[in-house]
Amino acid sequence: MTIGHPPAHPAVQAPLVNVPWAVRASRASSFWRLVAVEARKLVGSRSDKIVMAFAPLFLIGVMLLFTLPQSNLASAGRQLQPMLVVVQLGLLLVFATVIKLVAGEWQYKSVQPTLLVQPSRMRYLVAQATVLLGVWLVCTLFTFVLYPVLIEMAADGINHDYLLGHRQGWVLGVTMLSTALVLLTALIVSLLIPNTGGSLTVFFIVVPLLALARMLLPEVFGLIYPLEAAWHLAGGGTGWVQTISSLVVWLTLLGVSLVVLSRRDAG
Repeated sequence: MTIGHPPAHPAVQAPLVNVPWAVRASRASSFWRLVAVEARKLVGSRSDKIVMAFAPLFLIGVMLLFTLPQSNLASAGRQLQPMLVVVQLGLLLVFATVIKLVAGEWQYKSVQPTLLVQPSRMRYLVAQATVLLGVWLVCTLFTFVLYPVLIEMAADGINHDYLLGHRQGWVLGVTMLSTALVLLTALIVSLLIPNTGGSLTVFFIVVPLLALARMLLPEVFGLIYPLEAAWHLAGGGTGWVQTISSLVVWLTLLGVSLVVLSRRDAG
């Protein structure tokens, strides 16, 4: 009986340890690469680019509207407090883009590729938070530089002394806090409502209504008004009870939104 040759086995493929694309795929994405990806998402579409391009012009227009027509700038508080309205209204285009970034990813499931590359939702959230930190710094700096110039022009126009020049630390603190609180409100809304239209509706309608209600009944609505702490720092707050209550309310909502995010289905 002729003994045949053993059946041929298919060639064993060599490991892809030296193939460039395989080497790149085996590495975990660096944190700063994730930050760069999230930053590109902020201006990912043509409409986002247009909105962000017009955002500084819109902010300047709102500043002019709420500074130059002022008729009573006799105190430092009166010279600074219009800035809180400027921050809430003048940065609407920026905050709209932020809401689209956070809520839109979950609405359209575009978050899936990011979570497939790196499944850690906390790492993903920290990367987004880093981008938002950059947005906050840019908005704060822009407002801090331009607002005092315009309010000084307004004070000179009605023969009032400009009183903020020697209180730069106070002005910067109010600018930082007010911008951070409005940005935090936009983030909380977009995390709790993973729908771009719903988040924008709540942010653009409910938050301004809270501001109006706070003007009418400050002792009541100051308890839940997101900018109450900034008003307190600027000298126009209702009291410590309202300030502490509003901080507790919105920090609690932030905690709830993070828990909801950790359990949300990305499929």
